[in-house]
Amino acid sequence: MSDVRLVEEELRFKFYYKGQFCLAYNKGCLRWGDFYLSRPNFFPVYSPSGRPVTTNCAYRYNHHRSIFIGHGKVNGVNFFHDNNPTRPNLGDIAFEGAEAETTGTAVSLRTRNGWATKAGERVLTERREIAWTPGDQAHVLDVSSALTPCAGDVTFEKETHAYFGIRVADTIDVEDGGRVVNSNGQENEEGAMNQLADWVDYSGVVAGGPVGVTLMSHPSNPPSPYFVRNYGTFLSNFTLRGPYVLKAGETLTQRFRVLIHEGRAEDVDIAGYYEEFARRT
Repeated sequence: MSDVRLVEEELRFKFYYKGQFCLAYNKGCLRWGDFYLSRPNFFPVYSPSGRPVTTNCAYRYNHHRSIFIGHGKVNGVNFFHDNNPTRPNLGDIAFEGAEAETTGTAVSLRTRNGWATKAGERVLTERREIAWTPGDQAHVLDVSSALTPCAGDVTFEKETHAYFGIRVADTIDVEDGGRVVNSNGQENEEGAMNQLADWVDYSGVVAGGPVGVTLMSHPSNPPSPYFVRNYGTFLSNFTLRGPYVLKAGETLTQRFRVLIHEGRAEDVDIAGYYEEFARRT
């Protein structure tokens, strides 16, 4: 029997390793109600020991939903804030289908999304590819996001609310005893905010044991400084320092790796995982 299993439900995919539920990818749901979610995300997210490392409804800024993709100003449309329907210019990232493949060691999920206004005007088409390789010390989650304009150029404005983000569990955040460190050795919000780095790790204690989450940006991505807050959010953001214009007919592909690990940053060969990731094309 394979150690890895994928189960599709109406609104999510569930990932299993050695019989243990480890991860869910939520498709999103645009019907207002208990299951409303205006963009796909990953939640819950468990470490190999079964500890939850993210939160889906943060005390502050509850639009930070675990592991997610979004942007606050895409041709003026807000694809980031999904929790307040009175905000102007809101958009949705709608899941439109997927093809899945499972081997004995990994899961591959190729998905399609449409980025559209509430009025139905389509701005972008996204091909999002997900590869999940679990392990006993760390689970590796690779995500590729390829965006193509639907009509004319698309401007991603300079914006703090972008692009690939993670909101860690409360007990991991710096305010509650956790620690941020990046590949340059810079620590916490004071050191890592708006810095270019190969990776950023956020680690702390959950249910009595140390765990962490590392976010890596592929070197082929546009220059992407990290947005880091001590309250538990960090993002790889290609528009943190300035706007980005995606021309009609072109595709912007960004690749990210998330390492969900046991122990703290110094207990894991994060640099080795990054080097292997960086070699991939």
